[in-house]
Amino acid sequence: MAGMATLDLEDVRYGGPHPWQIAPWARLVRRALRYRTYTRWVERYCRPLTVKGIKRLDELREPAIFIANHASHLDSLVLFAAMPEHVKARLYFGAAQDRWFVKGKGKLELAPWYQSLVLGNFPIVRGGGSKSLEYAHWLLKQGCHVAIFPEGTRATGDRLGDFRHGVAKLALEANVPVVPVYLDGLRALRPKGQKHARPGPAEVEVLGPVRFGSGMAVPEVTQTLWGMMNVRHRAHQPNVSLQRAA
Repeated sequence: MAGMATLDLEDVRYGGPHPWQIAPWARLVRRALRYRTYTRWVERYCRPLTVKGIKRLDELREPAIFIANHASHLDSLVLFAAMPEHVKARLYFGAAQDRWFVKGKGKLELAPWYQSLVLGNFPIVRGGGSKSLEYAHWLLKQGCHVAIFPEGTRATGDRLGDFRHGVAKLALEANVPVVPVYLDGLRALRPKGQKHARPGPAEVEVLGPVRFGSGMAVPEVTQTLWGMMNVRHRAHQPNVSLQRAA
């Protein structure tokens, strides 16, 4: 209508990515604020938190892509808390640009610089194709680990969601291993759409680094990773089918 301003997606301004987030000073700030941003929430709501398979990361020194199933806002907090220190110190999380890196939201925790500095997040453009992972590729080349939820969004059903191909492309192009991590119990603590969490048991199972040969196709790698995770999903939820969702 005449006289009314319209908002085009191109007018939305985002912040990040911020390469300075891996600088020594930024890592010190993140470490100093770790309890405030990560640990206290895990201690408050994960009662108890059980971590399995962590010894599988003892020899991991090269950059890696960590993946996990995604059902709760607590997922990244718990995944980070479960990691050994030599992983935590270099671990950065992919986060949806249109939710976590929008400028001008007002709330401190939603400021793009805060996401980059304090939480160690970096923006991923939903549906942005291979270009959306350019920064993740750069992080890996700097010797950092990246964590990505390959389902792309939090699940609302009982099935493990289909994986997008981004992780497979990134692993093959950067020639780095993928570390699947299965998270259990977090959906009950804070499911999608719920603003407040409630205490309860949670479990983290590290499946260990997996490396893929350069001759493998992206869909094959994606299916292999999904299959590995779905086996664990099936073990934790025995009534869920092993077949991929249609």
